[in-house]
Amino acid sequence: MVNVQKLENENYGTYYLIENKNNVRLAVSPQGARALDWIIPVDGEDRDLLVGFKTIAEHKKARYYAATIGPVAGRITGASYNIDGTEYQTQDNDGGNTLHGGFEGYDTKDWAAEVFEEGDKAGVIFTLEHPDGENGFPGNVVSKVKYSLDDDNNYQIEYTATTDKPTLYNPTNHGYYNLTGSPVNSINEHTLKVGAKQVAETNPDVTTTGNKVDVAGTKFDFVEGRKISDTYLDDPFILDHEQTPDLVLTSPDEKVRLEIETTAPAVVIYTTGASEAGMQMKYGEMADHGGIAIEPQGIPGTEKYSQFGDIILRPENPFHSKTTYHVEF
Repeated sequence: MVNVQKLENENYGTYYLIENKNNVRLAVSPQGARALDWIIPVDGEDRDLLVGFKTIAEHKKARYYAATIGPVAGRITGASYNIDGTEYQTQDNDGGNTLHGGFEGYDTKDWAAEVFEEGDKAGVIFTLEHPDGENGFPGNVVSKVKYSLDDDNNYQIEYTATTDKPTLYNPTNHGYYNLTGSPVNSINEHTLKVGAKQVAETNPDVTTTGNKVDVAGTKFDFVEGRKISDTYLDDPFILDHEQTPDLVLTSPDEKVRLEIETTAPAVVIYTTGASEAGMQMKYGEMADHGGIAIEPQGIPGTEKYSQFGDIILRPENPFHSKTTYHVEF
């Protein structure tokens, strides 16, 4: 039986702790509809798989760690886009582009929270109402993010949204992971496997070009699984959904295996580097290459390139996406 508690402390403020029979614990916060901790027992000791901070204040300052990102994850090139012949302007918060929804993206918002129990799982549903025109996004949008945990160690995030006007919509969870339990350790010895034969090519400013590039023979080839080593990434992997799960990350000691299955068309993978090294995290200072962000979403740039699909949310077609994180230990 999965248990959910509403708690409060000086570090996290109000938050929710979801725990299953295996002593797997998931802590989530209404601030940014974010995950705070994902703790599993390994050889009698707790191991927190999420890279993050000790306090909610630090999370708000750093913004993106394990938060819900929206309305549009990734970069909107030129901070503008077109829907049905109408041009919209969004906030320039990233060198001429809009990053992760702008200055007041979903990660900055306080979401309404509702605890639920459903069959063999339980968790929290966060709800946010985004008013028409805010930050350049049309439509009164109602977003819901449903965090759940079950006794089979499946941590699931489910997204739904409705709108009264056509708008852009491409959310994700910006979770950073280190399966050793602390980002003081490099992720170099983690093994990564990704079911993606292509990546979306990027410009120097990390916007996409519209081209799809084969991964074979490049640093992006994780199809068969290999150690991350000194590979630094900030790239959209286009999932082929031919294998289950879509992505597997294994700890250096091989005692923890994270399997991710998603309905999203792509996963952006970002590895931390020198700019994050030395940051004070929950369990010490971040190492260079101390965390890997795994962000299931539509391919960034889809609003410009129809070959990538469609991220327009319309009144007659509500949004739905689901990602399941299964951990074996």
